[in-house]
Amino acid sequence: MSGVAGGNRIEKSDVQRTFDKYTKEILEKIPGFKKASLSGSVKVGTKPDYGDLDLITWFEGEDKKEVKQRIIKLVTSQSDSVIVPFKSEKYSGKKYYNSGEIITILYPIEGKQDEYIQVDNIIALTEEEHSFKNNFLDLPAEKQGLILGLVKIVLLEKSPQEVLTSLGITDTPTLADDEELEFNLSSGKLTLRKVKLKDFKTVKREDLWSSTNWEDIKTLLKGVELEGTFEELLDDIRNKLKNPRSKNRIKGIFNSMISVKSGEVGTLKGDNKEKAIDKVNTLLEEAGTGTIGLYAGGFKPPHKAHFNNAKFLAKKVDSLVIFIGPKVREGVKITAEQSKDIWQIYSKHISTPVKIIISETSPIRDIYAFADENLDNYEKIITGALPEEIKKFAYFERNKDKYSNVEILELPRIGNITSKFSATSIRGSIHFLKRGEWIPTELSEKDKEVVIGIAMMNAPSEKEIQMQEALNNTLDTVFTSEEEVKEGMNGSATAPKGVIQSSKRAELVDIYKQLRDSIDTQEFELGFHQDHISIRVKDENRKLGYDYTPYMASILEYMIDEGMNILPLPEVKVKEDITESANFFGKTAYYDPNNKEVVLYIKDRHPKDVMRSFAHEMIHHLQNLEGRLGGVSTSNTNEDSSLMELEKEAYLQGNITFRNWEDKVKNVEKAVESDKIECDKCGWSWNVADGGNDLFICHKCGHDNEPTGR
Repeated sequence: MSGVAGGNRIEKSDVQRTFDKYTKEILEKIPGFKKASLSGSVKVGTKPDYGDLDLITWFEGEDKKEVKQRIIKLVTSQSDSVIVPFKSEKYSGKKYYNSGEIITILYPIEGKQDEYIQVDNIIALTEEEHSFKNNFLDLPAEKQGLILGLVKIVLLEKSPQEVLTSLGITDTPTLADDEELEFNLSSGKLTLRKVKLKDFKTVKREDLWSSTNWEDIKTLLKGVELEGTFEELLDDIRNKLKNPRSKNRIKGIFNSMISVKSGEVGTLKGDNKEKAIDKVNTLLEEAGTGTIGLYAGGFKPPHKAHFNNAKFLAKKVDSLVIFIGPKVREGVKITAEQSKDIWQIYSKHISTPVKIIISETSPIRDIYAFADENLDNYEKIITGALPEEIKKFAYFERNKDKYSNVEILELPRIGNITSKFSATSIRGSIHFLKRGEWIPTELSEKDKEVVIGIAMMNAPSEKEIQMQEALNNTLDTVFTSEEEVKEGMNGSATAPKGVIQSSKRAELVDIYKQLRDSIDTQEFELGFHQDHISIRVKDENRKLGYDYTPYMASILEYMIDEGMNILPLPEVKVKEDITESANFFGKTAYYDPNNKEVVLYIKDRHPKDVMRSFAHEMIHHLQNLEGRLGGVSTSNTNEDSSLMELEKEAYLQGNITFRNWEDKVKNVEKAVESDKIECDKCGWSWNVADGGNDLFICHKCGHDNEPTGR
């Protein structure tokens, strides 16, 4: 609930007196109020401050809806200085928020001017329920996750009859073949349910018994060390549980409950959660039993087709591992961490325990590595892949003697999912992203909002989108006659565009080869240009202007990938100037630091020489952004030693950058012509068409086969 009201954080020293005043000023005025107590980390934690106050509030009554109306009536009658209108953007001006059995308000922090704390009133109707909630919510979140899982599997580990008898439950119905009994724990009560299953999923449930007595939890879990630390409880579980299904269920429940939110990444809280998740998944891992499924992809973002494929694979295995590619793709920027957060929400709707891993280099490589490390640990390792992706795992098939228990499962295109739900298309439209049509229908509206929020974290504003669209339409480098000076104001040419992803390039390669074999090259000129194919009528009498745009864009993307500080990008002007070209000492290019502008003179120059000049001037742009050009007052290197050093750097780094970029592009073009890439390290080879998003990364050993001169 934290963040609904838009309040401040409260220091630990201010908690008790703020709670005391709130109880006297608000709670005691509500009819039927009996008792309130602080709960959760604010009560038992050691942090110096907190984002909200969780209160267990006991009211007399039979119906929580009716009790909530009493609370709402009282808080809405108070002045804005007593119950403060919400300050969050989403709920600005509201005086309360109702979620389940919680009423949230914003209240002044005692002793602090213009500071307010969010208060979550958690309702209980009896003293027993009040005590139950306190016992549960006072537990650290990590222990809560383990206990929730233990309650779910207790009937798998112990004699159901003995368990039910110990709790005084004597009247239970006869079960059908597709039904079973299970206990369920919430913050408010313990419940025994009869559940109906279909494809390992609960499709119907019926409550048979419930309790708000915390002693029943101790009875149910007798023999398990509940009073110790999280680590002690986890170790106890590992040693005592015998059923592999039990450990898998606990892992699944724990991973669905304990997740690192986007705002927690890189924080102490987030790090502790990650450590807890890793400990649970590691210590409860079942070796040598069952079947495990592996599913790899970029997942930026994971959409309904990905989710359907994961569900399909999950039905055939005992557990599932999802590998996420690390790269951030074009369009709305979605990181691997965001993808993991979304998958954690999706995993709540998948029938088997799910482990989510962010790959360091390539998810395909991680599948090969996982298989190599776990051949003896599982009866079967099943890798799911779409028909066009199966070639990526051909190494398994060619070495079947070694990988006898590895199976490649062809994933269907479930639900007639069209291309509009591709991750690339989703990232390409911020409006489509926000509508959420790409999200699985199984999710609740609340979870859908959370998923959209995660995906939109790095999305540009509407104004930024409009500006970028305007910028991308500004360049036109068409040169008409040799005498006329043409100047192109470069927007899109300086926007990194670079070499397109391998899957799309592979499609272009196929088309290029078909055209090469079918057209008359005596009459037509055919060119492969990384991201497009050109066909021109050969006319020796007509001089065409050279299109530098894709090459500039590719160089810029390369420089950014290498970590060079060139953002924001400069404006680029391209000129055909007879005066400069006729003068032996004329300009070939220059950089204007005041306007952050690169000017290139191209008359009678080889395009490659022009691009070397471009790389040189981009180094001057980098120097300017770093504040190193301010003291230069001359263009004569003999007059200023600092200018000499700056020029040395531009010549050296500019030329090296250009050469390394050129080698990279040549490698791509070589691959286009040869159809294959061979790993320099292990000798494994693969088709260009099978290279995936990381064309030069060996999916067997992980070696990067791009030129070493980078």
